[in-house]
Amino acid sequence: MSDYPPVSACVFIRDSFSGAFCVFESMASLFPFVSDFLVMDLGSDDGTLHYLERIAEANPRVRLEHGEFSYEDAGVFATLANDLVAMCEHENTWFYQADEIPHERLLLMISERFLQGEFDLAFWRVQLSHNFQSPKWLPHIVHRVGNRDDGSFNFVGDGMNTDRWLEPPICSDFGGEYFSKWTEMWETQGIEGLSPYMHQMLLDISLLGGFRDNIPARRRMHAPFWREPPTIPYSEYNVQPVPWYPEEQWLRVARADDRWTRTETPFDIPHILKWHLGRPKYELRRELFEALCQDNTRPLLGL
Repeated sequence: MSDYPPVSACVFIRDSFSGAFCVFESMASLFPFVSDFLVMDLGSDDGTLHYLERIAEANPRVRLEHGEFSYEDAGVFATLANDLVAMCEHENTWFYQADEIPHERLLLMISERFLQGEFDLAFWRVQLSHNFQSPKWLPHIVHRVGNRDDGSFNFVGDGMNTDRWLEPPICSDFGGEYFSKWTEMWETQGIEGLSPYMHQMLLDISLLGGFRDNIPARRRMHAPFWREPPTIPYSEYNVQPVPWYPEEQWLRVARADDRWTRTETPFDIPHILKWHLGRPKYELRRELFEALCQDNTRPLLGL
């Protein structure tokens, strides 16, 4: 599949349809750039497991495992990440969170780094909100490619990062010095202070990125791990105070906000997500499902 040493990708998921975690889009994005793919289903009952089973039956590069959340705390996400890394076939591993979608131009940069023998990589990750219309969390660094065997790829805390996330080189032309610049760039330049750089970032769909009608279910799934009530924030970057609503009230507010149904965005989001713009509920495209089964996802990435 490539001219560089093998790389194993791994991810865990539960209820991608209910929570709009876009695991099928993220899998499709990584497929052309890895040797094999380990996905662990954690007890999905919304149809996710059915489709993962069909993909794994059709595509020999996909290995489907079954697991569970062994305890209800955000720390379980780090536990699962480390368990998955240890289960990977190859020492070069790419663990990611299911709703992180790399831009297609970033994928080409990653491939170049792999060709140069670099398999310890961090990335800029950004969150948008309101159907990808507004920033929610400005770019921050996450460690996503590392070595399975030498102890240097160990996830901690809530599993967002490893214990050495500041050490690996950032796979980007925009180095760590930008960490302190993103706020000023957004506040002084607006969209032009962020969108032109997003082609070298992971887009984290997160709670409020898109898929308006899935958000209450997603919040109900996640809130217990943070020991929080299931009320939902209606938040975007630097807008204070943040209102929190019960889900029915949140849906009324959101359905009155036309940003959730816009079919274009001012931000340079990954090509594979553009089909979803303006759709209030997550759907799995038939052509995406078939491409995953046939191991032919590259055309869907816009490359």
